[in-house]
Amino acid sequence: MRIACVQDQLSRGLATVGRAVSSRTTMPVLGHVLLATDGERLRLAATNLELGITTWISARVLEEGRATVPARLLAEFVNSLPAGKDVSIDGGTRGAPLHLSCDRISANVKGMDPDEFPPLATGDDRPAVRIPSREFRTMIDQVAFSAARDESRPVLGGVNVKVSGVQLTLAAADGFRLSIRHARLDHGLPEPLDIIIPARALTELGRLLGGDDDDVELSVTGNRTQVLFRVRTADGETVLVSRLLEGQFPDLQRVIPKTATTEMTISRSELATAIKIASIFARDAANVVRLDLQPGDEGGVTPGTLEITATAPDVGDNKSQMPAGITGDETHISFSAEFLSDVLGVLKSDRIHLKLTGPLSPAVIEGVGVEDYTHVIMPMHSVR
Repeated sequence: MRIACVQDQLSRGLATVGRAVSSRTTMPVLGHVLLATDGERLRLAATNLELGITTWISARVLEEGRATVPARLLAEFVNSLPAGKDVSIDGGTRGAPLHLSCDRISANVKGMDPDEFPPLATGDDRPAVRIPSREFRTMIDQVAFSAARDESRPVLGGVNVKVSGVQLTLAAADGFRLSIRHARLDHGLPEPLDIIIPARALTELGRLLGGDDDDVELSVTGNRTQVLFRVRTADGETVLVSRLLEGQFPDLQRVIPKTATTEMTISRSELATAIKIASIFARDAANVVRLDLQPGDEGGVTPGTLEITATAPDVGDNKSQMPAGITGDETHISFSAEFLSDVLGVLKSDRIHLKLTGPLSPAVIEGVGVEDYTHVIMPMHSVR
């Protein structure tokens, strides 16, 4: 292989695929990045066998070839080179050292036989749906955090992605909270799609997504074991491929309460600030904060009041009060401060709507005027 490419583009490409490099593995080649010529471009790829990322950058190809070299070493070296300068890459065939030079700097990097690098799918003729990059990034942010973080329930460690007609739905749950987000597509698929994608893969995809005008293409391989996301930007093209999780995702619609005995409308930013303050004390008391909701009068002359309390017996306590639009029964309920902060951080509306059916029942949190996002959070034991 003999090519030349710009340092900035090579550095960005290595950073992109570096997200899929395996740090702990019994297969040394998974700690490497694959460099391969592809027409007038250089293809970079990395995988940990569960997640794979391939990206292409512009290059002057003088001689075709492939090479695999340690990903971290190569990235650190390229990042140290002068910005905007050409990087010449030569050698690497069948594991021979790869020679890199830029300006008056050069290095020889030993690699492995590229034939040992696992093959990565980069696309096929399967139907794909196109989703605006900005919207899909928001959907991922609003849902993926609700997926389970432990590996005891593999299905709940994923995000359920459904395409039915022109409706796209993302859903995740960990047994203590759930998030569901809908979006409308310009074009659907010939037949419905129902898959479970590891939450980590979608989180990495969210970090890769670029400008607002770029679309993401989603497709599933013919054997339905992998999902592919293709992202095209002004800087090039990237494909993220992830394995799919096997199993039946629970019907989350059955968990969402259909009625409420107490409802509250309040400023999202004010509530988020109060929860953040309460969490200082809550972290020494199982991270529990208590919400006491006192409705206003029926005529609306006197507003309702929300009181937020966090008590740590060995540290102290904190109390915040704020006006809120509260209707229905007076009630109290306790939540994880972390879980509340998580959902308040991803909601985009200025005001949020909280629906309760008692201190021991799940609560629904939605943005006022927002019909495409629903979050359900389970209560915790009261601090009183």
